[in-house]
Amino acid sequence: MEIVNAITILDEIHTTGHSPLKVQCDDGNIYIVKKRKHLQSDTEMVSEFLCNYLCRQWGIKTPECKFVSVPSELIIHDPNLSNRHKANHYENYLCFGSQFMPDALDVELTDLTYVKGSRSIYNDMTELLKIGLFDLWVVNIDRKPTNLNLMKQIMPNGKFDFVAIDHAYAFDTLRYDQLTKDLELSTNESILYLDVALTIYKGLSSQDIDNEFKTYFIDSISKCENGANDFLNEIDHNFEDERKFFSHVLRFLLDKNRNGTIFADFLTRLK
Repeated sequence: MEIVNAITILDEIHTTGHSPLKVQCDDGNIYIVKKRKHLQSDTEMVSEFLCNYLCRQWGIKTPECKFVSVPSELIIHDPNLSNRHKANHYENYLCFGSQFMPDALDVELTDLTYVKGSRSIYNDMTELLKIGLFDLWVVNIDRKPTNLNLMKQIMPNGKFDFVAIDHAYAFDTLRYDQLTKDLELSTNESILYLDVALTIYKGLSSQDIDNEFKTYFIDSISKCENGANDFLNEIDHNFEDERKFFSHVLRFLLDKNRNGTIFADFLTRLK
């Protein structure tokens, strides 16, 4: 995976989580950059890269990502940064960089309140259900009704596509060797808890919609399995300590019994 270098800090995005930096890089693009919150662990950053890859295999839109090197001098000489950003956090460390999308806006809960209106501005409302299913699979505890972590990207036809962002808290923030097959999201930790999710599902016209979703689920997992080595090769030299745990997360994600339970849970939440 390509490494780009930050040349200017444009802003700090204040959140209760990572408070990422918005930076201009030497490839001419702007990135939203996250560092690890805990200096002793890279798991959250690996999860960002991993879920970015997994989303693409699922056909879920997500921003392009790259490794970003942020020189410690930029941190030292920026008086506007909060104390969450220390120069030593960035020394000899590559951050997760999500390419800034100037044609995308945050999805607000009010965007999803009226299904009729939502259908008129979004190209495919079923993408919301697919993202919800993905979150069940990777146990993403940070996309929920109170924190959607979704963007809407304007397309040439004037309508929006959903874009999934922020996967640092996938796998319930556990280290990969701590994952167990009974790990799951609570009911209200999922966007499937939104009333609009049930309305979308009930409004689908296909008589065989459950099997269509099941086929999509199985095919998406198969694509992830087939490309796992490619992903490992992309991040290998930057997260060597985490590589030894990767077999655990792969086993977790590909467990057929668990995936059967996940899909059954998906349907239960929509009925």
